[in-house]
Amino acid sequence: MPQFARRCKRLAPLLAAPAALLLSQGQAKAVLTYNIFESGGNVVVQTNGSLNLTGSQTNGSNYCASNGAIISSAAVICTGTDPGSPRNALRISGPSNFNGPVSRFPATSVSGMFTLLYGQANQLILHPAYISNAPIVSSATFNGKTLAGLGFTTTGLIGTWSLTGTSETIKVFIGNPASAAVPGPLPLLGAGAAFGWSRRLRKRIAAPLITPPQA
Repeated sequence: MPQFARRCKRLAPLLAAPAALLLSQGQAKAVLTYNIFESGGNVVVQTNGSLNLTGSQTNGSNYCASNGAIISSAAVICTGTDPGSPRNALRISGPSNFNGPVSRFPATSVSGMFTLLYGQANQLILHPAYISNAPIVSSATFNGKTLAGLGFTTTGLIGTWSLTGTSETIKVFIGNPASAAVPGPLPLLGAGAAFGWSRRLRKRIAAPLITPPQA
């Protein structure tokens, strides 16, 4: 038994690094993403993601007064159906405007949960029923429009906002929808290392302890 304890003690440091790496991968920050892109002759604003509101701060109240909107001069995006009354806003920090002279509202159609990004006022408003870490999915569609016709002059990431008091972020992309995050090589290598070490540990534990013959 003392020999077994010493062997496990020697293996513990070797397992610590990959285990810590695996644990760290489960603590990624949440992101709310707005993708503004062309689809089937229309411009679509698609909202996806989630946010952990723990530690967030309020910043007055506001509402969109429109079912779907994009206003570049104030960094405004509305998606989903506006409940139609002022509600508490969450404090954010980031750009106060987008590129181009876009000013379009209301949308031809909307769907999903109401959201309002208002960069100029440092506000993010979600439907009052939203709870931390729940999915946020909504859209606004502007029929018969193009990105250039609306006035967007660049593509790619046009703004990132931080949810004050948290590590959460809000990002806006112009063009093709942002691709889903794919695990990078380091997390994959970490997972492989942890798996390999666990197999070696099981083999060592299962192997019989060999002691020299007694005189």
